[in-house]
Order: sequence, then structure tokens, then C-alpha cells
Amino acid sequence: MQILVLNSGSSSIKYELFQTDDWSVRAHGLVENIGTQNARLLHREYAGGKEYTSEIALAGADHRQGFASVQEILHANGEQPPAAVGHRVVHGGEFFSAPVLIDGAVTRKISDLIPLAPLHNPANLLGIEVARDCYPDVSQVAVFDTAFHQTMPEYAGRYPLPTELYERHRVRRYGFHGTSHSFVSKTAAKFLDIPYPQFNCIVLHLGNGASACAVQQGKSIDTSMGMTPLEGLVMGTRCGDIDPAIIFYLQRNTGMDLEQIVAVLNR
Repeated sequence: MQILVLNSGSSSIKYELFQTDDWSVRAHGLVENIGTQNARLLHREYAGGKEYTSEIALAGADHRQGFASVQEILHANGEQPPAAVGHRVVHGGEFFSAPVLIDGAVTRKISDLIPLAPLHNPANLLGIEVARDCYPDVSQVAVFDTAFHQTMPEYAGRYPLPTELYERHRVRRYGFHGTSHSFVSKTAAKFLDIPYPQFNCIVLHLGNGASACAVQQGKSIDTSMGMTPLEGLVMGTRCGDIDPAIIFYLQRNTGMDLEQIVAVLNR
């Protein structure tokens, strides 16, 4: 049995095809620069102990065309339709603390959370839509970046703001990179031969996005990212923690509107 895993971004689709009997990787690749004349598919396939690489130009391709090209190259190389498709979804809010089968109610919740992750959830939803169209009879599963952090105690998850802002508008710290923090902490515990329910550590996820997580007895108890992926460590394009008053200062003194300031902070 095979499982296809997708990470659909605003301008890319990353994918990996696993064989579930031994969790070996059958194929993986990347559709990048979606929506531009430089769009292309970079594909790697493994067979007979050898690696085969392909590069296909997809000038002007959108997400749907990009995923169709992935589907075509997998089929051309003899791969059968997957038994399930897993999707990385950035923001699950307080609704999701574990992976879920995707249905209409789940997609509506993901859509409702777009204001909290405007750079990520729309692209994640688009990946779900395209995959369901291509594989209508295959189970689709959402795995949320925020789920691992649902074990944070209230003092770590809440901001020092009026309670009404949390109760009416869900303003709180959610945390991200949970799939990475969970995997890395479990792998470290195994490497050190410490039972995971007894394992304490600090995990760092360092890439274009970056965050830290405190794990106590196998559970997330604090993390550097907050209500959105903007908070915390300095990142590739995101500023991380700054004085909140800078936002108001920029609005008053530079003529930038809020959308422009959001772009500065995120991009």
C-alpha cells in the first residue's frame, strides 16, 4: 500500500510517496514557481536500488496543472493510485488536536482559520481541493502544525490581554511546526533510549521558518511561535518578535497602511 503526502504552499507543491510496509520512499519531488513562466516539476523516483531524476517545464502552470503533472509522472512510472493522501495544514486552531479525515466540515474549519494563517491555509486548502478532484475515491487526511501544541498549559497559551479577546476572538498562542517538533523529540528520545513519556528536551526547527519548543514528558508545554507563524525567532522573511508599538509607529510616520505593514513583517 502507498500513501502520498502533500505540502501545498502558495507557489509550490512538495510531495512524497511512501510504501507503507517498510515506509520506504518510492518517489518525491517539488513543483516550484507556480503561476510563473519559470514553473517546473523536479521529480525523483527510486527503483531497483537506483535513483531516477526528471525535470519538466510547466510554464504558467497553476496548482491544478502542477498536481496533474505529478499524477501523470507517477502513473507513467508505474505507480498505482495511493491508498490515502496526507496533507500538511498549518493552522488548526483549537479545533484539531490530532490528524483527521477530511470532509466538508473540516475544510470549512480550515477556511475559517485563514485570518490566522493567511499565507498558508489558503494554499493548504487548494492542495486538498486538487487532490480530492484527482483522487475522488481516496481518503484524504489533514495533519496540523498546531496540533502538537494543544497540550500547552493555559499560562503558556494565553496572552496578557483582556479575557474577552480570547473568549470572543480566540486570541491566544497556538504554536506551529508541531509535526517537526513531535518527530524530532520522539527521534531524540529513541536515540538516547529514554521512554518518550519521561523525555524532556528543547527542540529547534530551523529553516526559512524557525521556532523553538519545550517538551516535558513527551508533551509540548511552550513554544516560540504564537497566534500566527510570525511570532518568535527571526526567520527567512518573517521578523519574529519585535516591539508591538513599531506597527503603530510605522502606520503614523511612514504612510504605510496595515496591509503594507503586514507584508513588511511577513515578507
